[in-house]
Amino acid sequence: MRKRFFLKIAGLILACAASAAAHPLGNFTVNHYTRIEIEKSQIKLRAVLDMAEIPTFQESQRIDLDKDGSLSSDELDAYAEQITPGYIANLSLFVNGEAVKLRPLAKSVGLPSGSGGLSTLRVEWDLIGDLPNLNSENRVSFENKNNAERIGWNEIVIARASGVNVFDSAAFGNGITDELKEYPQESLAAPLSERAATFSFTSNDLPRGAKVLQNRDGHISAPVEKDKFAELINVPEITLPVAFFGLLLAFGFGAMHALSPGHGKTVVGAYLIGSRGTMKHAMFLGLTVTVTHTLGVFALGLITLFASNYILPEKIMPFLGFVSGLMVFFIGVSLFKDRLFAALGCKTSGGHHHDHELDGYAHHHDGHTHSHDGEHGHQHAHDGSTHAHGGSTHTHLPPETVTWKNLLALGISGGLLPCPSALVLMLSAISAGRIGYGLILTTVFSFGLAATLTAVGLIFLYGGKLVGGSRLAESRIVKTLPVFSAFVIACVGAAICYGSLK
Repeated sequence: MRKRFFLKIAGLILACAASAAAHPLGNFTVNHYTRIEIEKSQIKLRAVLDMAEIPTFQESQRIDLDKDGSLSSDELDAYAEQITPGYIANLSLFVNGEAVKLRPLAKSVGLPSGSGGLSTLRVEWDLIGDLPNLNSENRVSFENKNNAERIGWNEIVIARASGVNVFDSAAFGNGITDELKEYPQESLAAPLSERAATFSFTSNDLPRGAKVLQNRDGHISAPVEKDKFAELINVPEITLPVAFFGLLLAFGFGAMHALSPGHGKTVVGAYLIGSRGTMKHAMFLGLTVTVTHTLGVFALGLITLFASNYILPEKIMPFLGFVSGLMVFFIGVSLFKDRLFAALGCKTSGGHHHDHELDGYAHHHDGHTHSHDGEHGHQHAHDGSTHAHGGSTHTHLPPETVTWKNLLALGISGGLLPCPSALVLMLSAISAGRIGYGLILTTVFSFGLAATLTAVGLIFLYGGKLVGGSRLAESRIVKTLPVFSAFVIACVGAAICYGSLK
């Protein structure tokens, strides 16, 4: 233990002596971020404490309860639990002159790496308080008195929910540092010092002459829109009617979510154009999307809860997006090759070529000739190409058969990337102790998502059959449509891969 202590001291000396400090604001700083969000009946605070290497080293003596020289996750959790009451007590929040009592909803603590082998300390809180009896216009005053004697960055942001207007604010509606994760280089010499803020709010129209809440660039701040699907888990009491209504809403949210940009609608439609698909294929595709999406949400939720120190969810999402895009791209390239060869009359599998002339005609089969007597004449080219009857030439290109392998890959790619709303709902369900209800809502949401994709598939299937039975089917445009749709699938897959790498 003594050896580890001296190693830390050596690291501390190196950190101080290093010409480029790991923490952007310097190794001595203690930094604070507070976002205040006003709703109609509650006020929420998002508070972040960011300590550089030296104050973290000082606090580590307090965190290391067993004095073994290392900080375990249990010790960090105990430390966060210990400092939370004092931190909240130093947050002064008044509405219309009446103190608002804050209580913690969630907290987390971590040790981001710093310089000289040392760590920095980051503690996050989500706090909430009930608003007192309100007037038509209300005044809020806030001050963060924590670590007032320490140098560092102090940032305050004001947010508002829909239906609430904030005005005459001494603070702004947006932040600079992404909750103390990225500090602007041009401001390091003069760090932001926002420890107190005052503002007014109302649920009515803005009073005459009021200055509406603005962002730092001078634009009007937009309200914070709640995730309606994630809010399903926060009902006061789960009764049978409430649960049934929640399931209906979850299905509807999933169906509407699939209508937003992306989610494989283009790919599903383009794949089924020119394919001999059935309702059975469309149902299989929907089921695959449902299972994949549900399992993806569960897996990412578990990672967020139990393995966030090793695997960051925001790092997994681009990887899943890339894999999804790669699968779509592979399907598109394969289809493009097969459909193009079929359209050009190339032999992609065993076949033969023969000519008919049914009037006592010459009949050729792969190098041999024979004749038949008949009443009409027609010619075949059994390479999937031309077909002539009585001087009329047309094409019998067989529709491509849907393969289960492609359907499975298409369904997995459509459901592989979990919806953030579903992930938030799952984590909220765990936090609220409603895990079973959260699992059911997430599954029903996935069914709604799959139902839309299945409906899109059926529309293309039956629409294609209607077109195929008309004279329009004889046009070159319709015959080349399957080739073009396969090309679209490949392009969509490539775009997904590119987007995940940005």
